[in-house]
Amino acid sequence: MDGGDRILYVRDPDDAAAPEPAALGAEGPTVDAVGGMQTGLDRLVSTHVDCVVSAQALPDGDGLTLLRRVRDLDGEFPFVLLASDGSERLASRAVAAGVTDYVPVDRDGERIDANDERVDAVAERVAAASEPTDPEARVRELTEATEDVLWLISADWKELLFVNSAYSELFGQPERRLRAEPRAFLEAIHPEDRERTTAAMARLADGEPQSIELRVNPDEGFQRHVLVQAEPITGRDGSIERFAGATRDITEQRARQRRLEAERRTVESIFDALPDVLYTFDTAGYLLRWNDQLEAETGYDAGELEEMYVTDFVPDDEVERIADSFQAILEDGRSVTVESAFETTGGERVPFEFTGGPLRDADGELRGVTGIGRNIADRRARRRRFEAVFDNTYQFTGLMSPDGTLLEVNETAAEFAGRPAAELVGQKLWDAYWFEPEETTREVAREAVATARGGEFFRDRITVKGADRDAVIDFSVRPVTDDRGEVDLLIPEGRDITRLAQRERQLRVTNRFLRHNIRNKLNTIRGHATLVADRDDDDRLRSAGETIVEAADELNETAETARDVHELIGEEPDPRSVDLLVYLDRAVRAVERSHPEAELRVRRPESESVPVAGLASLHEALADLLELVLSHAGADRPTLHVEVRADDATLTITADDCALPAAEREVLTGDIELDQVRHAQGLGVWNVYWHVWYAGGSVDPLDDGVRVRSPPA
Repeated sequence: MDGGDRILYVRDPDDAAAPEPAALGAEGPTVDAVGGMQTGLDRLVSTHVDCVVSAQALPDGDGLTLLRRVRDLDGEFPFVLLASDGSERLASRAVAAGVTDYVPVDRDGERIDANDERVDAVAERVAAASEPTDPEARVRELTEATEDVLWLISADWKELLFVNSAYSELFGQPERRLRAEPRAFLEAIHPEDRERTTAAMARLADGEPQSIELRVNPDEGFQRHVLVQAEPITGRDGSIERFAGATRDITEQRARQRRLEAERRTVESIFDALPDVLYTFDTAGYLLRWNDQLEAETGYDAGELEEMYVTDFVPDDEVERIADSFQAILEDGRSVTVESAFETTGGERVPFEFTGGPLRDADGELRGVTGIGRNIADRRARRRRFEAVFDNTYQFTGLMSPDGTLLEVNETAAEFAGRPAAELVGQKLWDAYWFEPEETTREVAREAVATARGGEFFRDRITVKGADRDAVIDFSVRPVTDDRGEVDLLIPEGRDITRLAQRERQLRVTNRFLRHNIRNKLNTIRGHATLVADRDDDDRLRSAGETIVEAADELNETAETARDVHELIGEEPDPRSVDLLVYLDRAVRAVERSHPEAELRVRRPESESVPVAGLASLHEALADLLELVLSHAGADRPTLHVEVRADDATLTITADDCALPAAEREVLTGDIELDQVRHAQGLGVWNVYWHVWYAGGSVDPLDDGVRVRSPPA
């Protein structure tokens, strides 16, 4: 043996007949001596050993049992049995168990030392057992070096001529089981695969080479996949003498294939689920791969598509543009997007947007072009509808990015500026032609963009410049948000209200003139009426004068109320959050001063405030409402009951024997139509209605008063 070989020497340390370990290693090999069968097995599987030498007598068993255990692990591993009981029976049992060599050792009760000739005999037998012989030894070295199972079996399947040690691990069946029964390998094959196996065996017996995949190894739940390849070997007379085969473990290979197949199916399902057309062309311009959507959109079947060139899909007038785009991708290595059309098998032209890019392999070599085609028929239809509305509205309308850059301008706005829309697009709103003259107007435009960019609606009245005239516009900027709630577009609008603004100025002038002249004339009438009323010599004149004075005072109050209503309507006020209790207190105090004969009983909630949406002049409307109920109370010294509820922000005003006329009730609910005969008796009731209407509330007339429902702030 070579000096690098290792002998595992299993013995009973107390056995005097057993040779010493040093004697077995006298010619160079390393001897690893252990005491006992189990220790020997543990050492065998945990360390490299070239040969096992075992005494028959062991503390926890015997050498023959150890031999059988070793054969379960490896049917050919060198094993030398030292038998102090050199009986023929033991020798026969050892040979049947597959011993490599059997060495009788005479037992004389004395320990054998290294110089004893019996030791020399043992060492020679051990060396012979562990040293391979040529050429068989070389063949065994080769067969044991492979992880494939190599086997040779007789033509009648009754004698196993050869199998290497890889069999046990791969099939989960000991070699000795196969050696005892050569057809036992069928037990290690999945039950569902056994019928195919026996059929392949029959074909092999007919002289046909076989290649078959099987699931094997019951210990692992038949999860091992193997490829069995077998050939019949014939003799000189042409008859089959035996079968030779190789079995390879392809478990990992099949697992990889399954993973790849699953990935392929996933990718294909994704491709086919896409609503867009997916395509891949080779560098020559012919289709390599496509998804089902291409067939659905064009009407061509798979056989026709395989023969089609890249320009065969488009109308004649688009061929040159598509060919140039395809060539640009190949030559420049860049992605290209172009709007064109598919021409279907029926000759229909379907608008599409095509995007293509270079397709490269793992080494970076250009293999073709891949891309996506998107049907844009609906997009174009929506665009046409948008343009029909956008460009035909009488308002100035545009589209901006959040920073105020104009993206679109409708024809109305462009025509008013006397500029083409393309010249206006790309500018900041405040730099555009309409806002050029006045820095104040430019600042309003900047403020509008900043407000809308923050998510709030902006509205104001400004004067803008046109090609032929200036115009007063109702100017607004509205934010548009995306799915995440972030502002991604702004819509500026301008409604030309020049004539309306002029009419408002005219009304304001007329209103001021009327208020001034009516007040002056009423003062004149009142002064003269007072002189008449002060005369004490004529009761009729005095009574007439007092009536004229009272009428003049009422008419003057009506004029002031008309002024307040005019300002309310003209300003289009925006409600804000106000405390209903604070404004009610102001109204109650005003009515108590003007009507000392009346008693106002106010029932307030426990909360310190009741926030509602209202106008800055809410207290005036509340005073008018108190006056309205009070004026229709039946008693000479009426009592008003006023109650505020915080839970639903309601105000209830009632009085004993109160009955509102139908006209006043209908004004409060907004259901009246005025005519010459049927109308409310004062502007105060209209003032109440308009205050509530602008704030978004409602008034419900009651049998003995009214209830106001205010919207929460």
